[in-house]
Amino acid sequence: MPIIRIIDMGNEGKKFKGAPTIRSDPLRGHMEKKLNEGEQVILFLNRRGFSRSLQCGNCGHVCECRHCAIPLTYHRSEQRLICHICGHQAITPKKCPECQDPSIRFQGYGTEQVEEVLEKVFPQARIARIDTDTMRRKHALRDTLRKFHQRKIDIIIGTQMIAKGLHFPNVTLVGVLNADLGLHVPDFRAGERTFQLLTQVAGRAGRGELEGEVIIQTFTPHSPSIQFARHHDFTGYADQELEFRKQFGYPPYSHCAVLGTRSTHERRAEFTLENLHKRLKADLPAGMVLGEPLPSPLTKAHGQFRFQLMLLGPSARQLSRHINSILAQTPPPDDVTVVFDMDAMGF
Repeated sequence: MPIIRIIDMGNEGKKFKGAPTIRSDPLRGHMEKKLNEGEQVILFLNRRGFSRSLQCGNCGHVCECRHCAIPLTYHRSEQRLICHICGHQAITPKKCPECQDPSIRFQGYGTEQVEEVLEKVFPQARIARIDTDTMRRKHALRDTLRKFHQRKIDIIIGTQMIAKGLHFPNVTLVGVLNADLGLHVPDFRAGERTFQLLTQVAGRAGRGELEGEVIIQTFTPHSPSIQFARHHDFTGYADQELEFRKQFGYPPYSHCAVLGTRSTHERRAEFTLENLHKRLKADLPAGMVLGEPLPSPLTKAHGQFRFQLMLLGPSARQLSRHINSILAQTPPPDDVTVVFDMDAMGF
């Protein structure tokens, strides 16, 4: 098992007067050591692009996709702002579209920016980036991994594409640049997914005779997902996670159904779900728990506003029967789509 070290990025940020840091001093030091010894490094960051958003320093305006309720990601290679949901592209403005102030600046970082920083910090290193932007060409992934296996590449920076299934005996250091990306999302499975991902990524280090090390950068070092992953303790994590699920009646102690509405008219989508909620509640079978109708975590996508509610129950068949019965009695308007996901794996 590789040795796993946790770096509190809150403390690292203080060294740079609060400025965001892509890599910590300990990670840089370990990278220098490994590269000098002729060993290889994998860096993991599950966010592609150069910067996650473009924000005005004067009025706070963030450039968002006109079709989806998310910030546009800046891609320097294309000199464009791109939506990672619908693919919409926009020209990068020189000044704020709202207040016309020129103090508009990039926020956050992605794999593209990490690659640029590393080329400056380690100018002699041979670096490759693996994400959906760089791997579009046929056989690009295969060719890059072959070069890495042949030790023609020293550092790979990648997204989830490199999280599992790779075996490189000369990789002795794996760095997770931001372990928090999937941790703070409105989904009761967020902690489990973070634990799984960290465990998978950590498994890329020390797969040969050489000892492996993993450095995890995080702003929440005491998170159970991170601490249990640090100690390779699946049983401990499973025990505490199951206790949490049991306390709130989440799967596997129940089945989970998500009922959602979609429409280009926000109020119509909201009203339709509120009406379905009333009907579901009026005839709710014993043992079922009905959540309130709320905007979805992704409130708008592909031009459609999204609302949802969650139902928990001991039987998937009973949940389906109850929901389908109400849907049959309450058909939605023509401009509203109703979606129903049993044992939903995401919200």
